[in-house]
Amino acid sequence: MSVIRYFTSSCLLVIKRVALLVALLGLLIPGALSAQSGSVIDWLTALQEIRARLARNGDVSADLRSLHREISAWYSGRPGVSVRLPEFPAGEPEREQLAAYAEKLRSALEEAERNRPGGAFNAGRVEVNVTADAVQAPTAVTLDESDYRLRNLPKTTDALNLIPGVAIQRIGARNERGVFVRGFDFRQVPLYIDGIPVYVPYDGYVDLDRFLTYDVSEIQVTKGFTSPLYGPNALGGAINMISKAPTKKLNLDLGTGYASGDQVHGFINAGTRFQDFWLQGGFAWLSSDYFPLSGDFRTVPLQPDRDRRNAYQTDNKGRLRAAWTPNGRDQYTFTYARQDGEKGNPPYAGTDTAVRARFWQWPRWDKESFYFIGDKSIGETAYVRARLYYDKFDNVIYAYDNDRYNSQTRPSSFISPYDDDTYGTSTEFGSKVGRRQTVKASFYFKDDTHREGNLGEPQRTFRDQTYSFGAQDTIQIASRTTAIVGFSADHLDVLNAQNIVSGAVQPFPRNNVWSYNPQAGIFHALTDSGKLHFTYARKTRLPTIKERYSYRMGQAIPNPDLREERSDNFEVGYSQLVGLRTFLEVAVFQSEVSNSTQRFYVAPNLYQLRNLGEARYLGGEMGLRTSLTRSLQFSTNYTYLSRRNQTMPSVIMLDTPRHKLYSTAAYQWRGRVTLLGDLLYEGGRWNSNDAGRVLRASSFASVGLSASTRLYRQTELQVGVSNLFDRNYFLVEGYPEAGRSYYVNLRYRF
Repeated sequence: MSVIRYFTSSCLLVIKRVALLVALLGLLIPGALSAQSGSVIDWLTALQEIRARLARNGDVSADLRSLHREISAWYSGRPGVSVRLPEFPAGEPEREQLAAYAEKLRSALEEAERNRPGGAFNAGRVEVNVTADAVQAPTAVTLDESDYRLRNLPKTTDALNLIPGVAIQRIGARNERGVFVRGFDFRQVPLYIDGIPVYVPYDGYVDLDRFLTYDVSEIQVTKGFTSPLYGPNALGGAINMISKAPTKKLNLDLGTGYASGDQVHGFINAGTRFQDFWLQGGFAWLSSDYFPLSGDFRTVPLQPDRDRRNAYQTDNKGRLRAAWTPNGRDQYTFTYARQDGEKGNPPYAGTDTAVRARFWQWPRWDKESFYFIGDKSIGETAYVRARLYYDKFDNVIYAYDNDRYNSQTRPSSFISPYDDDTYGTSTEFGSKVGRRQTVKASFYFKDDTHREGNLGEPQRTFRDQTYSFGAQDTIQIASRTTAIVGFSADHLDVLNAQNIVSGAVQPFPRNNVWSYNPQAGIFHALTDSGKLHFTYARKTRLPTIKERYSYRMGQAIPNPDLREERSDNFEVGYSQLVGLRTFLEVAVFQSEVSNSTQRFYVAPNLYQLRNLGEARYLGGEMGLRTSLTRSLQFSTNYTYLSRRNQTMPSVIMLDTPRHKLYSTAAYQWRGRVTLLGDLLYEGGRWNSNDAGRVLRASSFASVGLSASTRLYRQTELQVGVSNLFDRNYFLVEGYPEAGRSYYVNLRYRF
């Protein structure tokens, strides 16, 4: 069956299933959170090019009108965002009128950025940034702070779930969450903060729930077609969290709140900007004792009530940044960031008697980061950006005998500390070549060290070094057509890997890996408001330390010869501005995954990870955002994803929903009150429980309602409820999700 038939039939199925739920909201939700958001930096860059062409007496009327419509549609469809844009000149404007409008539009965008309680840290961006004249359809999704604040999403995991193609990954036995991007898990879609790679060196994962959004200005997500400037391991895309930077002499943003489960949070972000330097600092915390389960949850011995046991968490996060700006184009920043966390792991709460419950706690989940980012201009058309960083990760797991967490006498109990650190650099060079071409090149280096050893065992050390060399060329090949071609070469160099044999530390065999990644894309403006793109990207992921050397508690044989995974990603997408306030986007994608890491069983209950697998991911995404009036906005996005194991077709691919729909409706009353309702639907997700039993999760829909009001000047009060109808559901069997939950937040911005 073709992708188009898959996509069409699936859309009809979902529409039938959710129609009743949508009616419960009293709304027919025709439209939605866009798959791709605008960026003030992108708009200002495009406006700069238009003004340069205008100075050369070029014809810019159509492009300037198109830019005006795009910006107007983006802002009009976003509740909680208020920007006054100038009106485009009527009729066929003269050159002087266009120049005056371009200046007014630039001033309005800059004013909008200044009025935010801390704008985005621009040096933290890593993106396909086109400065050629031709219009380009973006391939990166940008979540603005207003998207997740208005929906009370303090954890990065939930914020990312707003995006089409993204689904939450629940790692039940470790009380961790990550995300899938078009079927690729968190090892295959690396996380960055301000362009700095963030993951645990040992296994390539990171618990995304430990990262709060209170000091994050934007979140950018690429899918498949990812700039080689990011570096290695972007098999399915990349996620970049961009922190705040001050926009005026004093930016202040602080708040606190309370939610079900005795959850308490608070944050403060403060910044100041002067002519030659600026400072930005922030601190945030979130703690909870438990989370409430649905009233429909059937209790079991390890979960005898509806307050989720051992589900406590505490996270503290601080960041301090100083910047020197000797002129309008150069900037040098130093950042120190620290996270301290602890959490419990809720025990298995299912009915499968084959599952052996785990009683784990993490009294320490800490991370400390130092990084420098410097931007240096070279003449009028070139620049160098350098990043230097050191990142330290410390955690410890306590495994107990029972649900009282007071005994460690059984062989299955242990104390396991992790002591990981990483340092590295990435350097990017870019230059315009004439008026129609931009060339960029990058060098990436990362040194990872992992130390482990349960209490009473000798410590073992593992050390890898990763290199990546990338290049990207953006060229305008016709008046409305832009091409982007890129290439990277990645190298994994194993310096140290230690094993324990008969109680003594001995070296593992070592093996180095090379991988190569070409990509290309065509971006064409069919009309002033319709954009088409086609992209191809070969991406790879290098194997982790855990995949190559872990015994998995006696269940696995190490494989030092493990090679890279590969994926050939194809995408066709189209975006169209319909009228003045409706924006439509569709994309169809396919990923051919090869050399995939899979388990090869050499005996019952004993396997080795090998490069055996081939898989095919097919899907489509649709987003629609509309604003019927200045006060009423609707948005919706839908994702269809089919994953098939080509090597073993009978094996079901797990943990991603086949259908996902997210819709929201917002009404602004008198500019002071915002009412918001949203709906999340998922269906067709399979999972494997702790005993290895493959199960299909029930389809579910979760409805949320919230109200926000401005009390006095920049003081806001927000109240709301999530999972309004108290739906009992799970993503992994035995680990139920939260039931109906209430929250109240108070925030002040200046």
